[in-house]
Amino acid sequence: MNIVEILSDHARNRPDHPAIEDGERIVTYGELDGLVDDAAANLQAAGIKPGAIVAIALEDSADHLIILCAMARAGAVIFSQNPFASEAELKKSLATAPVSAVIGSGSSFSNSEMLWLRAQDVCLPTSRPFVQSGIGGSDPLVLIQSSGTSGEPKSFLRSHAEVAVWARRHTYNQGWSPEERCLSLVRLSFNMGLHNALGMLQLGATNVINRPRSYDELALLVNDRNVSYLYLTPSHLVPLLEYAGDKALLFPNLRMMVVASAPTTHAQRLLARERVCANTCEAMGTNEAGLLTFASPMDQDAHPEAVGRIVVGVEGVEAQIVDDDDQPLAAGEIGQVRYKSTGYPTHYIDDSEATARAFRDGWFYPGDLAALNDEGYLFFKGRADDIINNAGAKFYPVEVENVLMAHPQVSAAAAFGWPHAKLGQVAVACVAVTADVTAEELQAFCKQKIAGYKVPAIIEVMPELPRNAMGKILKTELKDVIERGITERKAKC
Repeated sequence: MNIVEILSDHARNRPDHPAIEDGERIVTYGELDGLVDDAAANLQAAGIKPGAIVAIALEDSADHLIILCAMARAGAVIFSQNPFASEAELKKSLATAPVSAVIGSGSSFSNSEMLWLRAQDVCLPTSRPFVQSGIGGSDPLVLIQSSGTSGEPKSFLRSHAEVAVWARRHTYNQGWSPEERCLSLVRLSFNMGLHNALGMLQLGATNVINRPRSYDELALLVNDRNVSYLYLTPSHLVPLLEYAGDKALLFPNLRMMVVASAPTTHAQRLLARERVCANTCEAMGTNEAGLLTFASPMDQDAHPEAVGRIVVGVEGVEAQIVDDDDQPLAAGEIGQVRYKSTGYPTHYIDDSEATARAFRDGWFYPGDLAALNDEGYLFFKGRADDIINNAGAKFYPVEVENVLMAHPQVSAAAAFGWPHAKLGQVAVACVAVTADVTAEELQAFCKQKIAGYKVPAIIEVMPELPRNAMGKILKTELKDVIERGITERKAKC
C-alpha cells in the first residue's frame, strides 16, 4: 500500500478537518488530496519516474509537506536535505546518492547540470491528470543517512510499509489519535520530523508547521493553536528551560511533550515537568530502527538513570544485551544491545562492512553498550568503541558526563578516551558552561564524585559544544578541539 493512499479516505471521511496549519494557511483533508495529485502530476511532467531519488532542500511549510506526499504518490524516493546547508555542503551530500533532481525554493547552485525544480512550480494547480504509479508496500520511499556523529554517514532505504510501521509504533506507545495537533521543532528536512508529519497524516491528525523564531513565538503558537503534542530535542529543551524559569507552567494544556534524539539528565526532566509541560516524556531510537525506548514521568521517577522502557505493542521491539560472542547476558549486566522488530532495514547501501557489523541474524546492532533490567528498562552506557581503558580499569564516558552535568554551571558535556603513554588511555572532556568556571574547578568537582582514574585529565571549557542538525554532540569535532589544546599547551612550554 502506498503511504498516502489513505489521504483519499480522509478526504471523504473528514474533509473539513485541518491536515496542515501553516500560519494563516489552513489545508483541510478535503483539499490536501487534490493538492497532492496536482503536485504528483507536475513531478511526472518534469520527468520524475517511479524509483527516482529526488533531493528536497526546503524550509518547513505546507508546500514542503504536500511535496513529500506527492513524491510518495508518484513513487519517487525522498532524499531530504538541510535547507540551511551551504552550497558546498549540499553538493557533498548530493554526491552520496544517484540523485535525479533537486526540489528547492530558488534557483539551482552554480555549474549544476542536475534537474532543479522550484517548490512553487511543483505545487501549481494543473489540469494534467496524474497517472497512478503502482508504487507502495515494499518499494522504497525514503533514502536515509545515519547521523554521522562518530564518522561518515551510512545510507539505507525505508519502504512505504516500513514508514507505516514507524507510525503505528509511535501511535501505540505515545497515544497519538486523529485529534492530535502536532508541532515538531525537528524540521521536515530531518528523519524524525518527516516521519512524525507522515505519521500524523496517516491518522488524519493535524500538523502545525514549525515557524517560531523565538521562544515567545513558540509559547504563543503552542497555546493559541491548542497544540497537543510537541516534539523537540535536548538542544531545544535546554534554552526553553531557561526561558520558562520565571514563568508559570509554560504549556498547561499540552497533552504530551516528547524529547528525543539524545538523552537528557533526570534533573532536566524534572525541570521540564515543573516549568514547561507536566507530561514531559523522553524517547530514544535510531535512524535505522525508529522508536526503541519511551519514558513517561512515571518511568523516569522509577528509574532515573534509564533512558526509558523498551517499546511494546503489536509493533513492539525485542531487545537483548549480549557479549562479544552474541550470547545473551543476565539482567543488569553490561554488553552490546541489539534489537529485533518489524520495519527495520536489512543493510546499508554499498557498505558491506558496516552491514555485517549492524545487521546479523535478524538483529540490528547499533553499536551501543547498555544494560537491561527485568522490567525492560534500558540503561545506556555509551558506544561500544568508546569504552575507556585506564591501565586495565575500564569505565564508560557517560559516567564522567553525568558527573560533569551535575555541576550547576555545566550545560553540556562530552567525554571520551585519549591515548596515554603509561596508562593506555585517560578520560578527557569538553564542556559547555553558563558561567565562569575553570577546568581545574571542574576536575576538583569530579574528584568528589568519582574515582580518581575516571577524572578527566584534560577538560576544555567552551561556550557551546558542536552539534549536528539533530542536536547530537559531534565527538569527532571535539577530538580536534582536544588535539589543538594539547598542541597549544606544548607550544607554550
